[in-house]
Order: sequence, then C-alpha cells, then structure tokens
Amino acid sequence: MSGDPLALALALAFAETIPPLQTIVGVTPATLARSLTAVVGLFVAYQAFRGYRRNDSRPMLFLGLGIFLVTALPFVVTTVLAGPLGASDAAAVLAWTILEILGLGSILYALTGA
Repeated sequence: MSGDPLALALALAFAETIPPLQTIVGVTPATLARSLTAVVGLFVAYQAFRGYRRNDSRPMLFLGLGIFLVTALPFVVTTVLAGPLGASDAAAVLAWTILEILGLGSILYALTGA
C-alpha cells in the first residue's frame, strides 16, 4: 500500500459515494405473502376471463377485472414500481386504496348490474 496521503484522502472521499457493485435484496415474509396473493389473484382473474370468452358473459369480465385490480395490480404498483421509483409511503398507500376501490366497484357491478 502506498503512503500517498492524497490518494488515501481521495479513496476515503469517494468510498461513500460510489454505490456497491452488488446489492442484497431482502425478501420479507410479508413480500412473499403479497406475491403469493398476487399470483393466485392472477390465476383467478384469468379463469374469470376464460369464462367471459367462453360464454360471452359481461359479469365474468368485470369479475375478472375486479379480482385483478384487488389482488395483482396493487402488488405490482406498490412493490415493483413504487419502491424502486422512490415514491413515498403515502403515495403507495393511496395507489393501493384507489385500486382496491376500483376493483371492488368492478366486482359489485359484476354481481349486481352487468
């Protein structure tokens, strides 16, 4: 190791600003549970969409859309998009809530008025 104080000072100054080459992503049990919910929701929504195509049933279309909006899309928006984009927790919760309201409204429409 050289004894050059300038090189040592530069190395220490840039050591905190240079991001590491590898990052460790921690997956919590909550994230695993939410991802499992999203996968099952996608499967159920797909089955409802198949029912819509097979029987040309509008209620099945809105039921599938509602299940997708309640289960899969909030996971994608809050976990996959909001985290890496640096959105605040309030924005993520707001997006989650809006998607749940739209999804439940679609399910309600499918069950009562389609």
